Amino acid sequence: MENIQKKQKKKKDKKPLYILVAFLLFFGLFIYAITRPSTQSKAMKELETSFNKKDVEMVWYKYKADLYQDEEFLYETRKKLTELNLNEEEINECRGWLPPPPTSINLIIVPDLSRRIIDTLNNPNQIKNDIFVLETIWKSFVEFSKLKQDTKDKLIVDVTDIDQAKGQFGEVANNLQFDLSTHKGKSNRLFFTSEKNEQFESSIKEMYKLAKDKPLGADYRFYLRRYLVNYIKKPTLFENIINKVVIITDGYLEAENKPADTKIYGFEKQLHNSVSIGNTLQVITNYELNIPKVDIDLSNTEVLICEVNERKAGKGFDFEILKTYWEDWFKRMDVKKVSFIQREQANEITAKRVTEFITK
Repeated sequence: MENIQKKQKKKKDKKPLYILVAFLLFFGLFIYAITRPSTQSKAMKELETSFNKKDVEMVWYKYKADLYQDEEFLYETRKKLTELNLNEEEINECRGWLPPPPTSINLIIVPDLSRRIIDTLNNPNQIKNDIFVLETIWKSFVEFSKLKQDTKDKLIVDVTDIDQAKGQFGEVANNLQFDLSTHKGKSNRLFFTSEKNEQFESSIKEMYKLAKDKPLGADYRFYLRRYLVNYIKKPTLFENIINKVVIITDGYLEAENKPADTKIYGFEKQLHNSVSIGNTLQVITNYELNIPKVDIDLSNTEVLICEVNERKAGKGFDFEILKTYWEDWFKRMDVKKVSFIQREQANEITAKRVTEFITK
């Protein structure tokens, strides 16, 4: 009995020791848990010591399963790749294994403000038609952008002629630039106010009023070389940019006091026959009539040419010829996609196709 009591007493004497050991063990585990490197911090440290694209890619795949949705890790990965000054091909390779960045639209509208707008014989009510197309573009742009936030969506309406770009035309064009890149931290709905709608509509009408009084030739080849090249944006590791260019024209490329780029007159017989046979591009190429290529990278650009309308003298052949000219020209400049809309009898058909081009 006495021995049992002694043993029980010894156990009681050791109980505080057990509690102390347990506490120290728990405390040690707690300290280890809060001080050990996290998966994110280990990944960040490895990014810091990455010296080339391959190193960064290996870090990405190593931690991808755990940090795929970690915005900070993704940001630092893109930042590190940007600091490496990669060429365009290497950037595209990285875009292939990184999650897709947010997408913004860069919309450039270039109406032909030449004498086509007052040619009532071939293009009756052309100004009214053009304004309808432009208003459709604006509404489609608003619908595409308004539900987003922190995008860099942009819309500009520009003119092709350098003389038109000066003076009053230039002032109007300044009111036809809408850039959401500075609209940060707020819904895009707050950008598209009734005042913005009024600004667009009134500026468009003023532009055509000025053009009606002083129509000039539409030199699109010059425009691409001098102006469009500065508006086209390239996608980055932080942002995907889709360039969309809308050209509103009857299709005849005829700059003021210059030979036509879409050469038809003088070759009517050969070109009209080619439409019937189906070898228009071959005939254009054989006679070396192709529109000269402009040195511009349009590989990330989609183009819509609308309101194309052959003249009475075209005798039902010019539309196919003009379409071939434009498609060949843009394809040789590596345009991602070319769409061609003739002038429709029903505006609703045009509106539907324009909206699809912008929003899809």
